[in-house]
Amino acid sequence: MSGTHILASTPSPAITDPIFVFHIDVVLLSLFAVYAALTLPRALVRLFQPSEILNGIFLRSGSSRPHNNTNLHRADTHGRSGTTRTRPLRSTSTRTNQTMRTLVDVPEDEEDVAGGVAMAKSKNKARPALIIPPRAAAATTTGGTGRRRSSRQSTPLHNRRAPTRVPRWTTIVHPTLVYALNFRVSPGFSFGKLFVLIVYAVLMLYASLRHSNPFADPVRTGYVAMSQIPIAVALAGKTNWLSWASGVGYEKLNYIHRFAGRVIVITANVHTVGYLYAWSLNGTLRAQLHVPKFMWGLIAICAVDLLFACTLSFVRNRMYTLFFSVHVTGVTVFLFATYKHSHATLPYILAAVGLYVFDHLARIARTRYTTAWLTAEHALNGGTTLVHVPSLGAGWRAGQHVRLRVVSRAWFGWWATWLVNRARPFTIAAGSNSSGMMLPVKAQGSWTRGLLRMSGDAADARPEEKFTDIERGRGPAREVRVIVEGPYSGPGYTLYTAYSGALLVAGGSGISYVMSVLDDMLRKHACGRSRVRVIEVIWSIANPDSLYSLLPELTPLMQPRSSPHTSLSLRFNVHWTRASAGPPRVPRTALPAGMYLRAGRPDIFATLQSVIAGVRTAYSHKQSGTSDDVPSGVVIGSCGPVALIDDAARAVGRVNWADWNDVGGVESIEEVFGW
Repeated sequence: MSGTHILASTPSPAITDPIFVFHIDVVLLSLFAVYAALTLPRALVRLFQPSEILNGIFLRSGSSRPHNNTNLHRADTHGRSGTTRTRPLRSTSTRTNQTMRTLVDVPEDEEDVAGGVAMAKSKNKARPALIIPPRAAAATTTGGTGRRRSSRQSTPLHNRRAPTRVPRWTTIVHPTLVYALNFRVSPGFSFGKLFVLIVYAVLMLYASLRHSNPFADPVRTGYVAMSQIPIAVALAGKTNWLSWASGVGYEKLNYIHRFAGRVIVITANVHTVGYLYAWSLNGTLRAQLHVPKFMWGLIAICAVDLLFACTLSFVRNRMYTLFFSVHVTGVTVFLFATYKHSHATLPYILAAVGLYVFDHLARIARTRYTTAWLTAEHALNGGTTLVHVPSLGAGWRAGQHVRLRVVSRAWFGWWATWLVNRARPFTIAAGSNSSGMMLPVKAQGSWTRGLLRMSGDAADARPEEKFTDIERGRGPAREVRVIVEGPYSGPGYTLYTAYSGALLVAGGSGISYVMSVLDDMLRKHACGRSRVRVIEVIWSIANPDSLYSLLPELTPLMQPRSSPHTSLSLRFNVHWTRASAGPPRVPRTALPAGMYLRAGRPDIFATLQSVIAGVRTAYSHKQSGTSDDVPSGVVIGSCGPVALIDDAARAVGRVNWADWNDVGGVESIEEVFGW
């Protein structure tokens, strides 16, 4: 008791706890504002792109103009009213007439393709030769006046329409800094994230311990816990202003949300233990717990502790429904009990409620209720349902995802689905302004397995619920009503078309992200709005059946497209990592030019070096056909399992300074699916 009295009576500078903690929150927001300011140039470049202004917020039906060389619809006589209606093909992108070959194949002496499997003849693989488009080549010939016109004078349209690449500040400094920030402390967790949490933790310790002893003065930690409630709620939303300001997707900020929640749990428990300790010493514990104010405080701490216990990875990964239910209920009880415990928390609670309401209102505004077609592909990634939404063809950026609900057939199914069913995130496997949204849904949980069974039963469905995609070689598809929410996340302020080279890495179902980005890059290349000269794709799969199942959607991406200015080299490498004793489930057909199937794990660093060499060659020999004097960097976009993404991050760190400087730096974009 005497020790407690001494600590409590120690003179210290007068600090008003509510104001002091509020100032700590101001410091946190100021640090975030500094980060947002560093990204402002990249944000302005993206917003000034005409194709980016209207994309990334609301889903739209897209253009109704017919597309060349693509049959978007087919007639089906199984209409509900007896009339003929159209059934959309699940085409992932639109195609244009090809008049100039700008996508080139790998030389024939590099590899042989037998039975769809590419066998390397040597380890020294030559880069595909770049071909200058006829228009750019003609611009360099002698004109009618007898003078030779330069490419700088012949391609002003490219300079106006191609995006400008603004490098990240870490890229400008040195690759060593990039290596340090991308260094993996644990699988999927970089040192850069750890550094952010260390700064956060230091500020919270300073706020809790500055001229305060938690056991002698437990009030301070209570205010600290209160101050973090709006931050935790803001980072939990799918539509939050923190993501908008920084260009970082909500799922990439989830680690800060979890840490803020842990700060609330720790400081709230320290606050509670401080009072219980003092009451125990004074012998007033029983009497104090009967005071309504402290009874509500005890309810609040029980709610937040139960919430924390159900957020542990063991519970979250194995019993997600329990985790989600306790999360919603626990937060509601905690906020209400905290207000009853202390009315001083009202401003912070109102701020949290306001952020939560805004998030859900924004979700409603970004939600569409429409028709989708389900097709089962049992050989794709161990079982995948292809969800095609023909009525939604625009409004998203390449690499973004939507959240999907399948509506029940009951009369109240829409409301029941909206209120009860949880929305699942799936990456859109097509660029915007396509013939419809395509969502590959891998069967890896109870809900996705049920969706696969539903689509597999399409052969037994009523005539008005199914059709057969003969042109694509697909089986029967089932019609369902769906609620599509989004789009969300994506590459943020990064513009893939602003770089000179791109390496796209996918693992398993991560191919949907790569297909979307690749489709968007090829579209903009054909319109002269891309600086990309070299594209390498790596897709790591367990079995070749996955490749041949998705080949109808991948083949159009490998077809050459015309471009008014530049040439482009594309190579698609598929690596299968497991041997199968059973016969193939999908017939083997010839692979399109530029696509190769190889056994074994991919070497991401070697492929990155190939991209760097291709970019260096293109600019050293002035083969790009544009006015670009120097390369504008190389970007790596990776989506898939954590181990594969970590390999891609390590590959960036291994690039030496000479290569880094020659190509203008290497940057990476990471998309982890299954959050």
